[in-house]
Amino acid sequence: MTRSKVFLFLLISFIGGIFWYSFVNSAPQLRGGSFVLGIFVLIWNYYKWRQRKIKVAGLVLAFCILAFGAGIWRASSAFDNGDNSVLGNFNSKEETVLSGKISSEPDIRSDFSQYVLEISSNKKLLIKTGLYPEYFYGDIIKITGKIERPENFGDFDYKNYLAKDNIFFISRYPQIALIKREDKKDFYGYLLVLKKSFTDQINKILPEPQASFLSALLVGAKRSLPDDLIKAFNATGTSHIIAISGYNISIIAVLAFNFLGFLLVPRRMIFWLVGFLIIIFTLIAGAGASVVRAAVMGGLILLAKREGRFYDMRVAIVLAAALMLTFNPYLLRYDAGFKLSFLATLGLIYLSPYFEKWFTKVPEFFSLKSNLVATLSAQIATLPVLLFDFGRFSLISIPANILILPSVPPAMLFGFLTTILSFLSLKVGGVVAIISWFLLSYQIRVAELLSIFAP
Repeated sequence: MTRSKVFLFLLISFIGGIFWYSFVNSAPQLRGGSFVLGIFVLIWNYYKWRQRKIKVAGLVLAFCILAFGAGIWRASSAFDNGDNSVLGNFNSKEETVLSGKISSEPDIRSDFSQYVLEISSNKKLLIKTGLYPEYFYGDIIKITGKIERPENFGDFDYKNYLAKDNIFFISRYPQIALIKREDKKDFYGYLLVLKKSFTDQINKILPEPQASFLSALLVGAKRSLPDDLIKAFNATGTSHIIAISGYNISIIAVLAFNFLGFLLVPRRMIFWLVGFLIIIFTLIAGAGASVVRAAVMGGLILLAKREGRFYDMRVAIVLAAALMLTFNPYLLRYDAGFKLSFLATLGLIYLSPYFEKWFTKVPEFFSLKSNLVATLSAQIATLPVLLFDFGRFSLISIPANILILPSVPPAMLFGFLTTILSFLSLKVGGVVAIISWFLLSYQIRVAELLSIFAP
């Protein structure tokens, strides 16, 4: 057994422990019991191994049990103690006065706004308030109002959904007073300014709904998408293209790689071009935690594509997932984007070789076969998440993805060029915008048409 395989088994065992506690939430005795069992199996196997009565696999099993226990311990430490020290004691029936900094991009909806207020390190509060007055990232504000713990509704575990972002309390429509607005922005602040300038420029050169659709593709700004269009994407199983996740970036990276290869661009140059686009995409989208996670997964897939050996990248991808879960165990249970990212990436590694053999007779015209293989591999791998988290999967999603996904990389490319050129000249940008409009309109029309046949 090679060292890389041993390391892979240990990582999978650690993730398995987090998975077990996240979904089963086992009794506390299992946490200590797994360590005791692991140590017992380790001592017994080591003794047998010294006597040449057992192979090294027994020792690996013992360490895997210990890694499984470590995963359980890490998940339990986050789930059980997450909100014990946050904001101290409070009475939800009394008004509380707190001050802090708005620590993330404001979430502006059609009839209300939400802000994340950072009271101190790792102590955050979600504020729900009206649309006006507006507050911005970096503003220091004081709130006066009632604070409560979030409550679950229906089958949705809202409490732990917020907990994955270290948010354990909510204040609804408190009195808000602006204390200070910083003149100098930090790096994240400048990224949000860049993101807003991009969306403003897109709105100048494209009509609706193409403008909102391009904003969702390029910077993840999907709040302004019409409800009927969102329903069409949901019904056809193509909503992932407007959600920045590793699923999205991985597929886009593969299809962009195939598209540029079809144009006979040298393989090494393709790697650097697509890698540069991933970095630019991450920065323009605001470089939030979910975007960075998505970029990491997409970058690993891109690296595997360059090397031409998807299988050899499995340890790096599982290691990336294990590190992410070490910092935030909530991701495995409550972040659909992370699960879609991880499973889609594994699908591209393990399933695509089989589909390559099945579709040997499919022509490579406009990278048709490569795109078909990538789409089916990711779709099948992410099926458990689609069923468990969203409760739906439609067969119409397969032809919908096959028809729409190949047009996404050129739509993003020309949309990006259109926006950049429009900063220099609206007339020049308007010319290139014709191509962007056509590609975006095609995707919208396909989603709307196929949604008619969705159950």
